[in-house]
Amino acid sequence: MLDEAGRLAREHDGDLVRGVVQIAIAQATRPSDGADPDRPGVSTRAVSVRAIGQSLGLPYETTRRKVVELEEAGLCRRVSASGVAAIPPPRDQAFHDACDASWRSLRAAIVGLTATGFDYRMLEGISAQAGPPRGLPLPEAVASLSQAFLLRVLESAATPHGSITDAAIITAMLIANADGLARDPELARKYAGAGAPPPDSLRRPATIAEIAERLDMTRETVRRRVNRFVKLGWAVRVTGGHLFSMERQQAPEVLQTGLASAHRFLQLLQALRQLGVDLNNPSAA
Repeated sequence: MLDEAGRLAREHDGDLVRGVVQIAIAQATRPSDGADPDRPGVSTRAVSVRAIGQSLGLPYETTRRKVVELEEAGLCRRVSASGVAAIPPPRDQAFHDACDASWRSLRAAIVGLTATGFDYRMLEGISAQAGPPRGLPLPEAVASLSQAFLLRVLESAATPHGSITDAAIITAMLIANADGLARDPELARKYAGAGAPPPDSLRRPATIAEIAERLDMTRETVRRRVNRFVKLGWAVRVTGGHLFSMERQQAPEVLQTGLASAHRFLQLLQALRQLGVDLNNPSAA
């Protein structure tokens, strides 16, 4: 998720919110039920600026401004007074490189899961995430699935954390804090459940610099928001960086968001299986 968020921010000069608005428009106006005959790959469907803002928890004016920027960049087009549609990016080398990077990131995540002894039989009964149009090369299909996963997670996480940007920064902090646990199969299993929070001594502090680099944000943006989290009691300063407060992590609304994200990831894995990927050996795909 963070790899995808960082790539998206880099594509938009560090503006993650604009990137998320772009993929929200693309997902909402995907040409699944008909494309413009005069513009191959361009949908005749449209989505309102207000609907995009509501789904992402963004103020209308912020959403409108980001949409105008996307129009000026040639990434979406005005269909009506209130509706816009995505313009597919050119399938140039940069596009293919980004798709390959998405596939490498997800493949690495699967390899990491396997190393901790994850039982893929857990996927039985899980409905697959809605997939991309059929017939796409695997890296392009994976990139579409990964962006949709990022969008859904940020949508749900924005409410308890305050905004899309806050949700991304908190996620980066949480993942950094859990880095040592995730790399140790025994510890990963021991502290896998919400009812078994790990002690702070086993959590690695996250630095402002690493969060900023991971998300391609400025250090000042990350510092300002992390300082706010500290004032709210959501994060604590410790030697070497910051830890996300375990008390906040155990809050019902945050736990629910985490469970929803985990379920969406299982749906993403199920969608990969439907694309023919062997999760026990993803490098073979």
